[in-house]
Amino acid sequence: MKIAILGAGALGCYYGARLQESGQDVSFIVRSEYGYLKEHGLEVKSLHGDISLPHVKVYRDPAEVGPVDLVVVAWKSTANAGFAKALPPLMGPDTVVVTLQNGMGNAEEIARIIPADRIYVGLCFICAMRAEPGHVTHLEGGNIQFAPFVPSPEGSEKARELSELFASAGIKTRAFDAAEQIQWYKLVWNIPFNGLCLALGGISIAELYQNPENVARARRIMEEVVQAARARGYTLPDDLVEFHLSRTESMGSFIPSSAVDYNAGRPIEYMAIWGDPLAKAHQAGASLPEWEQLDRDIRKRLNMD
Repeated sequence: MKIAILGAGALGCYYGARLQESGQDVSFIVRSEYGYLKEHGLEVKSLHGDISLPHVKVYRDPAEVGPVDLVVVAWKSTANAGFAKALPPLMGPDTVVVTLQNGMGNAEEIARIIPADRIYVGLCFICAMRAEPGHVTHLEGGNIQFAPFVPSPEGSEKARELSELFASAGIKTRAFDAAEQIQWYKLVWNIPFNGLCLALGGISIAELYQNPENVARARRIMEEVVQAARARGYTLPDDLVEFHLSRTESMGSFIPSSAVDYNAGRPIEYMAIWGDPLAKAHQAGASLPEWEQLDRDIRKRLNMD
């Protein structure tokens, strides 16, 4: 299968490496690390088994790749203005696009460029860091949930096919029928932990857990996100908050992506992770005092007000 990975950060490199190792024809479309990847390849150090790829197909311009069977979007939502240039050269008559991006609003942006029924959402639960060019460290997780952007029987079947494709690369997967349901599932973690680590100045999970009040606050925010999902018509597992709390404590020195971007002076995925989901929750009439306070703290940290 011909697969194009848009974005070669930790996420794109990890899943692209797994797919290439499983025998798929993978092309990485990159910006900053083009030279290193072309000369040295890609190394992944993972708790699920290390991967060494001395040779990877790497390109700067999607037009050099041409039409593929599957486009995997792995860049930050802050790069979404690039869809208009990047997607058309990759699209053939049967090409589908999977966005593995954080938060909400990404599939809607892609739907401005290609038919909405060819778009799928993949929600990743993974701790991975790019320590240096061409080297990814995978610390925890890696599971993906897939769902069609436009619900339909055909979309659900294709989501199952995508799930099987990634499962054949050694990735735990599950297919769902509705994209918004799985988006809320991940936001239960992303909103509080990505948000608190950012709002508190770009700290790690270990630093966050040093203060019990931070953990208590994260719990309260998670419970509100679960309530927001319910108000939107999506019931999440009863044990989801406890599950996220227990898995997060073991992440140690891991720094969530928005805190990493803040520390590096890069743009933050504010709208995708906090702005758009909060607006959807407000539309549904949810009461969210803890989440709203976090939102104010983030906006203050980013000098948005």
